[in-house]
Order: sequence, then C-alpha cells, then structure tokens
Amino acid sequence: MKLLNRRLALISAITGITLLTTSAAAFADSEKVLTKEIALDNIKQLVLDAHVGSVKFSASNDNQIHIFVKVSSKDGWSLFKSNVEDAELQIDNDGQRIKVSLNDDEYGEEWKIEVPQLDKIDADLGVGEMTIKGLSANLSVDVGVGEVTIYSVADAYGSAKAESGVGAASVHSSVGQVTQNRSMVSEEVSWIGKGQYAINVEVGVGDASIKLN
Repeated sequence: MKLLNRRLALISAITGITLLTTSAAAFADSEKVLTKEIALDNIKQLVLDAHVGSVKFSASNDNQIHIFVKVSSKDGWSLFKSNVEDAELQIDNDGQRIKVSLNDDEYGEEWKIEVPQLDKIDADLGVGEMTIKGLSANLSVDVGVGEVTIYSVADAYGSAKAESGVGAASVHSSVGQVTQNRSMVSEEVSWIGKGQYAINVEVGVGDASIKLN
C-alpha cells in the first residue's frame, strides 16, 4: 500500500509539473507585441480606441509618436476567441488626424504611447485603467468601467472636468477654482484656470482623477 501511494504521489507530481509547463508555454504563446513610430509632420490630433486593458500616455522626447501595445488572450474560454497572432495595429492617418486601434476587440490590451506636442488627444477605453502624465493638450477621455488619472501642469489649462456616473471624481490643484457636485452615486468636479487647453474626463463606473501642479 505504501508503494502504491508513493507511485500515485509521483504520478501526481509529474502530472502537475507537466500541466504547469504546458500552461506556461500556452501563456507565452498567448501574447504579441506590436510597435509603431509615426513622424508628426502636420498631425494635430491623436485618437485612440482601446477595449480591455490599460493605457499609458506620456511625452515623447522627439518629434514622433511612439506606439507600443502588448496584446494577450482574454481570460476565460471561448470557441470563437481571436488568435493573438492575428492581432494588428489599425492606423488611419488623414494627414492631420491619426486614429489608432487594434483590428479586433477580443484581446487584452496594454498600451504605452509617447506623443510630442499635439492640439488634441481623444482616448476611449472600454474597461480598464488609463494614466496620462506630462502632456499639455486638449484631452478628451472616456472610460466605460475602470479608472482614469491625469497628471499635468495647471498653467497649461483653462478648464478641467472630471465626471463619474457611479464612483468618485476629483480635480486637485493649488491654483484655480474648483466646483463639486455630488449625488447619491455620481460625482462631477469642474476646475477653472488660466491656460489654453481643456481636459474632459468621463468614467461610466469607476474613478476619475485630475491632478494639476
């Protein structure tokens, strides 16, 4: 009996190691990285249409838009789940406006985008987290479910508005004037400054935060 138990334990251990190895290999095969660099030229506006995951915007050190996105399989099983290897960047450039997205919305997405000076950035994210740091532009952000945090300088902005349908909203600044309107489940906060740009953030369910120093 002891020998049988040892053999069963050994079989169980080997099976577990095999499953872990197979899972790790499957996970490694379920990711794909896409990159793109775009010269600014006469581009004034960038539009991002993301679906599920995270988005991080930051300032570029040159006159190019740098796009990095790690694409992964969504959690869960589906007979009709899209293959990560089929993921491609979709870029629509009309000379002044660039729209960026993936060719399918069935992936997990981890975006990192560096941008030089632009007039306007429109960013939509279905579910997840978005962070914008160090940019001075007209910012329009819409997240269905998740969280948005924007960090920038107060002198660049004349107005900022953060709104959450179900959750919390905030605008923090040592200058300017803040107006807050809180209901049972929603919150809207507006700020008035002296700069030239505007920020507008809307979150359906979750938190919206704007921090202007």
